[in-house]
Amino acid sequence: MATAAVAVLLTVPAMAAAPRGTLTSAEYKQLSTATAALNRSASAKAINWGRARAACRSIGGASALLRTQRASCLDSIDALEALANFPAEQTRCADASKAGTTTTGTTTSPTTSAGIRTIICLNPRYQALSRYAKAIYSSDTAARKQALARGFTGVCLATLASTPADLTKERLFASGAAKLAGDVTLLIRITNGKAPASDLNQTKVDNDITRFESTAQAVLDEHGPQKLSACPHE
Repeated sequence: MATAAVAVLLTVPAMAAAPRGTLTSAEYKQLSTATAALNRSASAKAINWGRARAACRSIGGASALLRTQRASCLDSIDALEALANFPAEQTRCADASKAGTTTTGTTTSPTTSAGIRTIICLNPRYQALSRYAKAIYSSDTAARKQALARGFTGVCLATLASTPADLTKERLFASGAAKLAGDVTLLIRITNGKAPASDLNQTKVDNDITRFESTAQAVLDEHGPQKLSACPHE
């Protein structure tokens, strides 16, 4: 979710409690500033991930609500950047696999299929996505819990936090990414002679890849209202 600029954060004192379902004036200003900063980090061609992270980090911890917003923002950026870069990494690994090589320090034999070599090459990406998927579900769950505790509802709540439907998508993504990361770890163990080939269930691997791709796309398709103006504020 959106965050605030460092310059704003450094001048904001400890926040007084706001009425239920209402942002403090400082919270509203920080979130508004952050939304603008996040929008500026994106262009028609690409997203400047460094600027996006800077916007997230600038929020600080002036209130419990803002702390959960900051964590959600940072975890979202990590996951979205990894997903955005995944197709290029997949192409690079597929090209490398045609030559029978990997870039993970794993030695593959000439009899190892190009598909398996590609999956092994992508191992660092799968492991990272597994961590990011778990983190985004955890932080978004916490952000929703905090927003509900503050009494926000309707469009404002949907702006500040993931909907239950989106949290379900994130939970499935986390589960799918973890399963595929486990499959790849097993593939590497088999390739290195540390586990028998009989441990591999190719149908399960194929299903896990399909599940990973579909759940990742579902997360990418999430689009909240982003209407901070709908939130009552001091």
